[in-house]
Amino acid sequence: MSEFTIVQKSEDLIDAVKNKIAEGYNESEISVISKTKLHIDELHDSEVNLSATSGSFSDKMAKILTGEDGEEAVLAHYKLSDDEMERYKKEILDGHYLVVGVKDESSHQEVENANAAYENETVLQHHYAEESNGPKS
Repeated sequence: MSEFTIVQKSEDLIDAVKNKIAEGYNESEISVISKTKLHIDELHDSEVNLSATSGSFSDKMAKILTGEDGEEAVLAHYKLSDDEMERYKKEILDGHYLVVGVKDESSHQEVENANAAYENETVLQHHYAEESNGPKS
């Protein structure tokens, strides 16, 4: 489940991110959503995901042609109700920031579970390479 925090000023973003970390979120589980690109070195040098709803020049042109809503496109990732979508969209358009924490519930055990190198089985027979004395024998 996503936990949203609305931040009024960019100066308060670092504290809001630190609060999310204190609540038990990893940096990689935190996103900051803003209307325009953020220029805060502490956030750029971290694993916090930064999303600007305005996008690049080509994104803006594509939105004009397609009628796509950048805020709604970013917020759609969080599976919000219509009321929540409108509330958070308004906050972004008003120039506020959203700090979102989403717990990563995946196991991250893919390598250990799928890689034969982690199996503890032993070879009961001789390896085929032991049957000869090498290629020049």
